[in-house]
Amino acid sequence: MKSNKNKMVHALSLHPTSIYPFNQLLAALVSNQTSSDPYPAIFSLFNRLTQTEGIRPDKYTYAIMIQFCVQTNRLSLAFAFFGRLLSEGLRVNTATFTPLLKKLCSENRIHEAAAIVLYKMPKMGCIPNVISYGVLIKGLCSNGKTRLGIQLLFKMVKHGGECEPNVITYNTVVDFLCKEGKLTKAFALYRQMYSAGVKPDTVTYNTLINGLCKKGAFDKAEELIQSMISEGHEPNIVTYSTLIGELCKKDEIEKAKELLHDMISKGQVPNVVTYNTLMNGLCKNFEFEKANELLHDLISKGLKPDVVTYTTLMDGLCKKGEIENAKELLHDMISKGQVPDVVTYNILIDGLCKNGKVDKAKELLHGMISKGLKPDVVTYNTLMHGLFKKGEIEKAKELLLDMISKGLEPDVVTCNTIMDGLCKKDEIEKAEELLDDMISKGQVPDVVTYNILIDGLCKNGKVDKVKELLHDMISKGLEPDVVTHTTFMDGLCKKGEIEKAKELLDDMISKGQVPNVVTYNTLMHGLCKKGEIKKAEELLHEMISKGQVPNVVTYTTLIDGLCKKGEIEKAKELVHDMISKGLEPTVGTSNTVKYLSKGWSPR
Repeated sequence: MKSNKNKMVHALSLHPTSIYPFNQLLAALVSNQTSSDPYPAIFSLFNRLTQTEGIRPDKYTYAIMIQFCVQTNRLSLAFAFFGRLLSEGLRVNTATFTPLLKKLCSENRIHEAAAIVLYKMPKMGCIPNVISYGVLIKGLCSNGKTRLGIQLLFKMVKHGGECEPNVITYNTVVDFLCKEGKLTKAFALYRQMYSAGVKPDTVTYNTLINGLCKKGAFDKAEELIQSMISEGHEPNIVTYSTLIGELCKKDEIEKAKELLHDMISKGQVPNVVTYNTLMNGLCKNFEFEKANELLHDLISKGLKPDVVTYTTLMDGLCKKGEIENAKELLHDMISKGQVPDVVTYNILIDGLCKNGKVDKAKELLHGMISKGLKPDVVTYNTLMHGLFKKGEIEKAKELLLDMISKGLEPDVVTCNTIMDGLCKKDEIEKAEELLDDMISKGQVPDVVTYNILIDGLCKNGKVDKVKELLHDMISKGLEPDVVTHTTFMDGLCKKGEIEKAKELLDDMISKGQVPNVVTYNTLMHGLCKKGEIKKAEELLHEMISKGQVPNVVTYTTLIDGLCKKGEIEKAKELVHDMISKGLEPTVGTSNTVKYLSKGWSPR
């Protein structure tokens, strides 16, 4: 900064009557701020100028100072400079207003920005141009006022001239409409562009393609790509990355890989984001070796893996149970200059906890803190879950207190984790107290909260209390899901209240809730246990008619029930049916098959 100041003094001595070199250097200082707080140096230079004889700040000087104040979050001071500019009798232009408008919009002061564009600028003889309107439209859309943004866009079309909307203006509104899921309106605006004589560009097409992909309309996205090409716009890296991402979400990994090769063959160079997207898809599809191959391919093309690359691969390795390899990847990542973030550590901590290595997970937590990273609620929730799973209740409670002492507010997941731990230790009363405590502190329980407590109550034979809990749940606007109903059904079956369990299934279906295979298996087990085999067989047919595919548990339950009833022929038929459907019998089922083949019958 000192050398720049010396240059400034030297320049002024060479041009004692010119403001130009001063503005040039001041602009350079503003755009290349080297100190943590450039404010004193820049203002010192500005004040020096005002005291230099023969030189006066002009509108460009003030524009630079306004820009600097906006960049350093000193909006009030920026307006003070604007006022000073006016008091000096200098004429303003649209460029002077732009940084002020952008800052007002970023601070949600839309009404003030609108007042400047629509009233103050014209009053000062400064007609807003396409940039002024564009900033305001973006501000309106960013603040959820897209409808007003569209109205302003049409006003621009009507007035024409300097404020006639360009492709950037249209793209802004199309983008926000797509983000809001209003694709019909987005496409209407896309067509309106043509009638207004504005040609959509690659950004327009990419925005619409992304919007269609997010809605799951992949076929329409492919059609739009053809329109894009016919209009002379080649798909770029953004287009391909969007499509690859959508294919990965649909588990169409092979198609995604084909698209990557197609992209490369057409001269498009994938970036790290493209590779990360495909790696994530491969890891979710448990194709970890292929994801690792992709990492080597990425490096071979001269690209540098980023924190997302490494974190994605670590997540895949942890899901595969290869925790040591995931830890090695962490060390490799650090050695290559990549800084792991809290998400990276959370994934490793989760992997360690799921593999019962809670002590190692705690070591990783301390290592994370020593590197200056702050654990978040997810970190603590994951560790607490691991401790509860190991039955280390007191250590989990200590961790909760540590979390609160660090200023982190327990969320619904924290409460659910604690409640689950209490229920597993049969401390149902404490779990019920926790629910009351949650509600009294303004914490909103979710369906998972109630499901955990319902499961705990059912396992402790307190089925009657479940009805109260369901009523409380519904009164809070929460809709019981398939897990809620299945859990309650299991409780009723264990208590021998099979008819009530069947009524619950019928009620569930009448309310549009789709039972899953576990739901049917639960009721089937209850019926077989009570010796109502005929009803269990009817339930199997009902299950199949509703599109649910019986699994090994379904067949095993019914075969066991038939055998106990002495209906050997039916049991044999069911065994053959099970095997014909490609289901591998369990050891218990295999023994049953063996006994049946020898003509065994129950005594």
